[in-house]
Amino acid sequence: MYIRTKVFKNKDGSTRTYLYIVRGRRVNGKVRQEIVANLGRLEELQENGLDQLIEGLARFSRRQWIQAQAKELEAKWAKELGPALVFRRLWEELSLDRILKKLLAGTQITTNVEEAVFAMVLNRLCDPQSKLGVKRWLETVYRPEFEQLELHHFYQSLDFLAEHKEQIEVQLFDRVKDLFNVELDLVFWDTTSTYFEGQGPEGLAEYGFSKDNRSDRMQVLIGILMTRDGTPVAHRVFPGNTADVKTFRAAMDDLKGRFMIRRVILVGDRGMVSKRVLREIEASGLEYIVGVRMRKLKSMAEVLSRAGRYRNVRENLKVKEVLHEGTRYIVCYNPEEAERDRKARETMVAKLEEKLRSNGLKP
Repeated sequence: MYIRTKVFKNKDGSTRTYLYIVRGRRVNGKVRQEIVANLGRLEELQENGLDQLIEGLARFSRRQWIQAQAKELEAKWAKELGPALVFRRLWEELSLDRILKKLLAGTQITTNVEEAVFAMVLNRLCDPQSKLGVKRWLETVYRPEFEQLELHHFYQSLDFLAEHKEQIEVQLFDRVKDLFNVELDLVFWDTTSTYFEGQGPEGLAEYGFSKDNRSDRMQVLIGILMTRDGTPVAHRVFPGNTADVKTFRAAMDDLKGRFMIRRVILVGDRGMVSKRVLREIEASGLEYIVGVRMRKLKSMAEVLSRAGRYRNVRENLKVKEVLHEGTRYIVCYNPEEAERDRKARETMVAKLEEKLRSNGLKP
């Protein structure tokens, strides 16, 4: 409904204006106007208080009633709703609820493992904390199913996940494959390390090469299998001092069998792969991609000096391919980083020259 004015012309040439409340109605496919109420002449309404009439009508408006009542409302508590709604939809799209409930069927577990796992994943996405922190954080999130969760439920759920890890990985990836048309013609195997503040789990926590530069801490190695576009497929945890190619090979053979993978490429930081391990990798027939520290290889000078045209990959990154003694090198060049290095060298040289002059020596 809306307000409509209509002007009538008097015999003496003057005009009078009327206000109507009108609504539109569809009749035989056409919209026709229907007068709901004649409010009277505009001039008289203005003289006798049009604003008061509007205020009087507004008292019967539902919106105005709600606004008036809202002034008397007082907030008792507030919780976040959006993240739980959005990520729950994604959780169900990935069938994680059905996968976990199916594995739980027939067990004696009474804990709501599926909700506990969802709560931990939601926290990891929104505000990563310890398990005790998760329990506190859930008090700020609105999802009635979370109200029954206790701290020990999270630890019990982690035990369940560890016990059924292989089954969950396979079933989850089957769903991801259907949703996103993911192919496993080529996958990458990468490893990293994470250290413990304390002793860590017996049999896994060991001293080894640390990517976090914390050789003083016990650690574990984590290997992750991912598709060519970076989608995670599966993972394995190894003792922190693992450097045995046979161990990695056995793990990759297991993953290839479980996921029907044809080709696996090992990806590693040069610091985590020694020359001995690299020779073992080559001897085992595994394909690999490893970062090279230029100062560590005598042959790098020759590799860098080889002629070849750089190809632009993206902004501030150019690459060229060099084949040297049967090994394929991908040489990367970042103009911005090169400029920073140049300025750093010039600053260092200037400081050394100044130090020499201050000691009466000629640079």
